[in-house]
Amino acid sequence: MKTSPLKKMEHGLKRVFFAASKIYLKKGRKGFKGIDPAGIKRVLFIRPDKLGDMIISLPVFHNLKKRYPHLELFTICSPRNVAIIRNNENIVRNFLYTKHLFHDIAMVREIRRLGIEAVVDMVCDDSTTSLFLAQFSSAAGRRIGLGKNRHRPFYDYNCRYRAEDEHHIIDNTLKLLTAFGLDAGEVDSQVPPTIDNRSYRKADDYFASLDGPASGGIIGLNISAGRPTRVWPDKKNIELLARLIETYATCRFIISSVPSDRGRAVSVAEKFPSRVAPLPPGLNLLDVSAIISRMRLLITPDTSLVHIARSFKVPVVGLYTRFSKNFNLWRPYNQKNGAVISGNDYNIFDIGVVQVFDAVTTLLPPGDQT
Repeated sequence: MKTSPLKKMEHGLKRVFFAASKIYLKKGRKGFKGIDPAGIKRVLFIRPDKLGDMIISLPVFHNLKKRYPHLELFTICSPRNVAIIRNNENIVRNFLYTKHLFHDIAMVREIRRLGIEAVVDMVCDDSTTSLFLAQFSSAAGRRIGLGKNRHRPFYDYNCRYRAEDEHHIIDNTLKLLTAFGLDAGEVDSQVPPTIDNRSYRKADDYFASLDGPASGGIIGLNISAGRPTRVWPDKKNIELLARLIETYATCRFIISSVPSDRGRAVSVAEKFPSRVAPLPPGLNLLDVSAIISRMRLLITPDTSLVHIARSFKVPVVGLYTRFSKNFNLWRPYNQKNGAVISGNDYNIFDIGVVQVFDAVTTLLPPGDQT
């Protein structure tokens, strides 16, 4: 995938900084075979990246806490992903990495006072940011890495990553549990975000406000994505909804979007006033997750909503570019059908309405609306 000039400059500066300072970094312990969880109390997870990355990390927190309930788990998260982890019952506290120097230095000092005994760097591959956070957040804690290459010498234990492209990113991330003596193939792999009763009440109130038939359940259509190249044209959204409404006579349809796209969602919904409704304004991510958890099926471009839906075992029709590494890692988890792939590596604009419609009817046969 293409990298912006600004991002390339950032990566270059980090490489220079790493080269100048690596002599001060602690090397990992040679021959280290893993951690005995019975002998430690506090574990810090470093996950200061995107929303989807935090969602696919939830099974790690869940399984470690389930197997070793005495452990206290902490995270270093980001402003982009803290919303999905804020209410998680497995986490004692989330520390926010903001990229503001004085704030982050104060954060690291506060973490060091906790006496962290194991630091888990969940960022795949080599990351100078996560390496320094792992080094400075604990004076003597064991450092666990994921897919480290050049940075491998600075970790006590390194989990192999992307050994084969067909492995989903959730399965790869679960490999971190091997450092604690757990079999990554024998744990819960689909763990949803923690949603409180308030968010579920909002979902119930919203469903109660909808007019029209809904005995066949709710089908969701998300029209937003993190990149313009992943946004399907509204003309195709409208044509798809027309086909779906005719086919699924007892279903209700909901359009989700980010706040900046809500005008588009309203405009599309207005084409079908008795069958389609946009999500109301003012919902947070957990409110939207509560609504998604009650759906029969979700249609969406490649976004974090794919992983929220699949964590609740809601079938997903996902729209993807042809870029194979991204698709193989981030496709709908544990789902044979439903992925619709474009004919190019750069956008989803050429995906046809019939392709998406056929994927929907495969996952949700028209006769199965009860």
